Amino acid sequence: MDYFTTKRNSTIFVSLLAVLTALTTVTTIMFTVPFPSTQGYFNLGDAFVMLSGFLLGPVGGFIAGGVGSATADLMVAPVYAPLTFLTKGCEGMVVGWFSSRTRKKSRISAWDISGVILASVVMLLGYLLGEVLFLGYVWEAAMLELITINSIQVIVGSIVTITVGPAARAFLRTVVSEGPANGTDEMDELEVHSSDGNTND
Repeated sequence: MDYFTTKRNSTIFVSLLAVLTALTTVTTIMFTVPFPSTQGYFNLGDAFVMLSGFLLGPVGGFIAGGVGSATADLMVAPVYAPLTFLTKGCEGMVVGWFSSRTRKKSRISAWDISGVILASVVMLLGYLLGEVLFLGYVWEAAMLELITINSIQVIVGSIVTITVGPAARAFLRTVVSEGPANGTDEMDELEVHSSDGNTND
């Protein structure tokens, strides 16, 4: 995101990327429920896929979401790993791109909400089409998986991201910039008005 600019902050970015990638893997495999009609499984990894994008932007979201989730699949359901890398990577990237548009770091914004909604659609359609077109599952089985487990995963991930994300983002920005712990939104507003007149929310 825009506050990972200096060499020191780039080091923090890489460190956080490694941590969030690992957390995505661990969260994905620590609680799994197999889906009988396919080799898919319910997991809670989408929370960290979305949160990675929310905190690290589109590049960090893609890497943490794609690599972290695909690594979990290599241990649980290897046939899914390539599809997961692309789908979960794009899920994290979408959240990151939209979240990076907002200036209100400590509060949820329309950009943030749009990001998690669109990322949810990307995840659901990615697995639905991937299972049918590339893994060879019948449409009915793929659709049933979407309705019963994949939709719950993205709902949980969205709730966690919207609930925890703004506070974590504000704290992270404070740590990275070594600025004051409060007044984050006021500084964000000043940034908006002192820039090119764009008041993106």
